[in-house]
Amino acid sequence: MTTQTQTLPRLDPHLVYGVDAGVSAAMGIALLVMAEPLTRLAGWDMPAGFLWTIGLLLLPWAAFNAMVARMPRPGRAMIRANLTGDIAWIAGSIALIVLNASSLSSIGLALLVGQGVAVAGVLALKLAGARDMA
Repeated sequence: MTTQTQTLPRLDPHLVYGVDAGVSAAMGIALLVMAEPLTRLAGWDMPAGFLWTIGLLLLPWAAFNAMVARMPRPGRAMIRANLTGDIAWIAGSIALIVLNASSLSSIGLALLVGQGVAVAGVLALKLAGARDMA
C-alpha cells in the first residue's frame, strides 16, 4: 500500500516582500493624504500629525522591502532587520490599542486591530521563508 502525502505549495518569499512593499507604499501615501480624516474617523485624541508621520515612515520601509524582494539572496542582517521592523510594528499596534482603547471609535479600533493582524500574517509568511532568503 502506498501512502501519498500532500504538501501545500511554498510561497516564494520574494513575493511576500514585494507585496509588503506595495502595500506599505500604498498605506504610506494614504496616511499622508488622509491623516486628518482618518484621525477623526479613528476617534482618538492623537494629532493628525501622528498618522502623517507614520505614513512618511512607511515610504522608506516600502523601499527597503522592495530592495529585499529584488535581491536573490539578501544577507541575514537585512532579513533580521526586516523581521524586527515587523515585530516592532505589531508591538506598537498593541501599545496603541491598549493606550487608546477608551477613545477609539469602533471603526478606529477595527482598523488598528486589522492592520496589526495583517502585519502579523506578513511576518509569519516572512518567517516561513526566511531560510530560503538568506
